[in-house]
Amino acid sequence: MSNNDPQILAYHLTRQGGERLRQLVAGAPQAKLLGMESAVEEFERKALQLQPEVLLVEFDPEEAGLSELLARLRRGAHRASLVAWSHNLSSESILLAMRLGVREYLPSQADGPAFADALQRLMASSAPSDQQGTLLGVMGVKGGVGASSLALSLAWVASQSMGARVALVDLDLAGGDLAALLDIEPTRSMLHVVEEFERLDSLLMDSLMVDVAPGLRLLASPGDAVAAEEIKGPHVERSLELALSEHALVVADLPSRVDEASLAALDKAKLLLLVTEPTVLGLKAARRAMELCHNLGREKDDVALVINRHGAKQCLSAKEVARVLKLDPLAVLPNESPVLMAAANAGRPPVRDWPRSKWSKSVAALAKELFSGNGDGK
Repeated sequence: MSNNDPQILAYHLTRQGGERLRQLVAGAPQAKLLGMESAVEEFERKALQLQPEVLLVEFDPEEAGLSELLARLRRGAHRASLVAWSHNLSSESILLAMRLGVREYLPSQADGPAFADALQRLMASSAPSDQQGTLLGVMGVKGGVGASSLALSLAWVASQSMGARVALVDLDLAGGDLAALLDIEPTRSMLHVVEEFERLDSLLMDSLMVDVAPGLRLLASPGDAVAAEEIKGPHVERSLELALSEHALVVADLPSRVDEASLAALDKAKLLLLVTEPTVLGLKAARRAMELCHNLGREKDDVALVINRHGAKQCLSAKEVARVLKLDPLAVLPNESPVLMAAANAGRPPVRDWPRSKWSKSVAALAKELFSGNGDGK
């Protein structure tokens, strides 16, 4: 949003709503009203044509077609900030609005100064910032070691328990699992970065991400090997730069095979977590991954080892793993395959629905160690 007078396009469902929206804008001296519409088609047409900085909407979750309209506008009028005014203050209504991209949710009794304050917050949040978030890379040394579950759970704890604004980026472009682990089917993915690359900015990037929970957003992988071929290093690099400019923490789930996309993330990651399991095959894969990191110029302090499934039958001990790899693990996560399987089948983060499990408690402790300084993030 520009620091100049923001332009407002309003949409109302009722006559009373129209009067109140007009009063809100009139009570905000810095706002300029471009139009007040009650017809969906005309409101959408003007939003796409005028590209205003703010869309002010009378919000009713029961109104047929309103959710679909806001979803379309979030893509088509991607520079606009959505502000909802509503009689409905239920948590379900507010959460739905947030998922649709609403940035400010005003109660029916809100007045002009309250709307002016909301505009000030929007302008402040969209102003350029020199602050940059932290990028954490999570990479399984081979497939099937639980790296995606760990990346998701760390992002969940950081955002829901520690108050950080977090972006979760699935860079396993050909076969990423994060959307499936969350039981969502995003309509936008990293592939759209390629399609929109020439005009990609923070607002457009925001429209490509899906809300997982308050403070947590996902940029999904296309999950298609053919489509993944179109995504190159510069696309990933730009996406991460924009995500880092808007989030205190970005967690990138990396594939076990190194490709152009993951190289771009490895170059930017402040810390890389290598996830292995305590088996002979896991150790061999971990050795190869550590050698690769060394060849890429990553310092030892920039790479940390996480042992998953510790204590499983016929597996090596953590001490044996550390001795063979000559590296003490940053974290040792217990084997709780039934919990992780149940979480995957339910499409829920294990740390959310099984917080008392030993695995979840270990992940929460790891998150606290990693992110204790990010709680007051963007």
